[in-house]
Amino acid sequence: MARARTTTPSKSDDARAQRSAQAMRTAFLALVERKPLDDISIKEITDGAGLSYPTFFRRYAGKSELLEEIATDEVRRLIALGHAALDGGQGSAWELCSYVHAHRKLWTVLLNGGAAHIMREEFRRIAEEMAYSRPRANPWLPVELAAPFVTSGIFEILAWWLRQPEDYPLDDIVALFDALIVDVTARPRIAPKLIRKPEINQP
Repeated sequence: MARARTTTPSKSDDARAQRSAQAMRTAFLALVERKPLDDISIKEITDGAGLSYPTFFRRYAGKSELLEEIATDEVRRLIALGHAALDGGQGSAWELCSYVHAHRKLWTVLLNGGAAHIMREEFRRIAEEMAYSRPRANPWLPVELAAPFVTSGIFEILAWWLRQPEDYPLDDIVALFDALIVDVTARPRIAPKLIRKPEINQP
């Protein structure tokens, strides 16, 4: 069981702190790939990173905070690519899928491993946050409905793809992404005559 934090974690940006943080991220992801999230101890993370046990608590309150940092960084990057795909069609969809393919090991851990439930929530939260700050093809669709719908679709497509053999054609997953996500949700459509119109939060 992780000991209670006694000081506020330092978020120093000096080079040593950044190297330590990256080492802990790498060690943690290696552990998540091999065992359930709840079975991972802080000591295993610091041992894998080649750091002392107290070093962990200088930056993180616990392993959930480390996981949230990894998830947030990766999801923001992927959602940004997802928005470009929704705006730009297959070319940008290719960039999104290529990014996941290039980081297949990491994304397999995040989407199909012990971190999957946290990743799903981060997808929803960040997508909704970003949706309120950008123009939308169909502003009549409520963000709180459209954002989780689209991000759940992206999540499920990528998670399914990463369970397939590694030689599954990239072109095929791009075509599926375009058919199931882009064509369904990103094409401008005539707003239906709704009895109760949703609030429009269009920048």
